Amino acid sequence: MRAAAVLSLVVMSCGGQQLLVVDDTGDEAVTDKGKAVVYGTDHRTDVYAHADVTMRARALQSTVALISASDLITSTPSAIRFRSSTLAQAEGLCAGQRFANDPTPAFCSGTLIDDDLVLTAGHCVTTAADCASTRLVFKFARSSATALETVTADDVFSCASIVARSETQTAQGVSDFAIIRLNRSATPRFVPAPVRRSTAALVTGQRVGVIGSGSGVPFKIDTGGSVRDPGNGTSFEATTDTFGGNSGSGVYELDGYTVAGILVQGDTDYVANGSCNVVNVCRETGCSGETVVSSQVAIAALCRSSASSRLCGLPVPPTPPTLPAFAFSGRSTTNATRSTANQTVTLRRGQTLTAGTCQLAGATGTGDTFVRIANVGSLTSVALNDDACGQLSFVRFVAPADGDYVIRAGCYANTACSGTVAWDVR
Repeated sequence: MRAAAVLSLVVMSCGGQQLLVVDDTGDEAVTDKGKAVVYGTDHRTDVYAHADVTMRARALQSTVALISASDLITSTPSAIRFRSSTLAQAEGLCAGQRFANDPTPAFCSGTLIDDDLVLTAGHCVTTAADCASTRLVFKFARSSATALETVTADDVFSCASIVARSETQTAQGVSDFAIIRLNRSATPRFVPAPVRRSTAALVTGQRVGVIGSGSGVPFKIDTGGSVRDPGNGTSFEATTDTFGGNSGSGVYELDGYTVAGILVQGDTDYVANGSCNVVNVCRETGCSGETVVSSQVAIAALCRSSASSRLCGLPVPPTPPTLPAFAFSGRSTTNATRSTANQTVTLRRGQTLTAGTCQLAGATGTGDTFVRIANVGSLTSVALNDDACGQLSFVRFVAPADGDYVIRAGCYANTACSGTVAWDVR
């Protein structure tokens, strides 16, 4: 949707440094439907100030801001300027809020994944007309606390077509993605980000990072998020500090810095504080979490409708090997402390045992399952989990010494449940 802006901000280049000056020509600011929030500490960091070299490279080489053509001033091709309000003006912010003086021309974000293909959210570009009016801008980032990176005509691309797109929500999860073809190749000037190849779900607690233009501002990097709910392979929930404008942002798994998904929606961005607004802050375990669509959902659609030697020419990841498992059925097990189904496992010091009714190949469950790992003999619990995946369970334990341990499967409180517990030792 579009909302009228009271003022517009023009970013101008002077002596190699970009300055912000007010221009009262007026224009429209584009907003996306994605909402978000800060979880715990606000980890958003300008690109130039972020400590992670790889994420800084992904920001400057692989990330784009989606900006309406009408919000770009291209009269000087060597120094493109942006027409927009400041964040403080756009959101009616109270004094002291972070990034208040940043310009806000971006309405969504995206990631270069092939020479001329950008991955973003499906609701960011919905029609051919949207495509025609959208510009994809690299290097929309601060080079210092007082200046932006110089953006030239070589850094600005048009949307030539929408190659693949979906915007649906089903019982299996959210499917909200678009793959856009650029009007020309972005390489070698820019570098496609590697896309995660595995179709396996991420693990609860796994660290993730995100890069994009939250609330329309120059790129921010957040590497303080983690997976809250791994979902079922279609989408997952994370605790990223992301805002409207981050829709379409690449969400990276930080173990290998590959694009694991696309940020599409979340909780409320700003809340009222008297007559002005402040960032909405939730506990790490609070609010609804941010929804991320798996990148593999988008890549599968791309490969059905088009060809990409980089993305579709690779072999399908092999099927994970069959894991040992045992079936169970129970009722009133009091959080898997009595009348449980058990499996004894011998571990060496330092080995990791994972077990659960979800996240592992062959794991299943019905009802509210509960899984514990305990010492054999005393049955003293050393690890436990109730709701890692909705009402299903996943637990990880690293053996401090050689010994025998028992996996105990049961149900939450006095409820009934059943399923198959898969387990693995690494």
